[in-house]
Amino acid sequence: MSNSKISQLTSATLPLAGTEVLPIVQSSATRKVATNDLTVKNVRSNATTGLLQVVGPAAGTTRVMTTPNANFTVARTDAAQTFTGSQTVSGGNLIIGTAGNGVDFSADAHAAGMTSELLDDYEEGSWTPVPKFGGANVGMTYTSGGSYTKIGRVVYIQGSITITANGSSTGNMTIDGLPYSITDYVVGGFLGDGFSFTGASMAIGAFSGNSFLWCLYQQGGTGTPAGYAIMNETNILAGSKYFNVVYRVP
Repeated sequence: MSNSKISQLTSATLPLAGTEVLPIVQSSATRKVATNDLTVKNVRSNATTGLLQVVGPAAGTTRVMTTPNANFTVARTDAAQTFTGSQTVSGGNLIIGTAGNGVDFSADAHAAGMTSELLDDYEEGSWTPVPKFGGANVGMTYTSGGSYTKIGRVVYIQGSITITANGSSTGNMTIDGLPYSITDYVVGGFLGDGFSFTGASMAIGAFSGNSFLWCLYQQGGTGTPAGYAIMNETNILAGSKYFNVVYRVP
């Protein structure tokens, strides 16, 4: 082939198939190499991950990548990212890799008493309610089950207990086994059958720091209420009891 200017050569058919060859000088000898075996000096594919990497210049120097249109996304892996427009995760999950981090809503308006606008936890699962009299349940036979959802510091729990025999334990009735201990005093709903009193409203509650619930009923029945008292073994008969509570955790 006679010497020609590059501008005089016939244009290649695009895109290149990768099987075309070019001459290169290697160890003082002219050799041929396929175009898909070439690597550009500063942009190349990582041999392990297959990711396109910009490998130079030095870290302190500005690196510039230009693209012909907006259909291109570049994100650094070593620094915080700022995106404009809605982002879609089309597959998989958005994983928070460090405890205490989450979704920050500080851009929204808030009440004067606001202490945090970070949603840093979500959890749901099951728990096993354990009924006790005076802190024990010797000889008691029962079945129970419950579920919970934790959103940030707020825990929503529900449960059911079906008691067939009280056993020999005596004292105040509690329900143990909470998935999280309680931060504040709480009161929740409590209903069912198998109680020794009629016409009295019932509730379930706990004090800050408790890892169990107190089972309460209103003294005085439908007449003049005399406050709430804690149930004990004399108030509980065979039957199913249902309850739900919302409380905060530390």
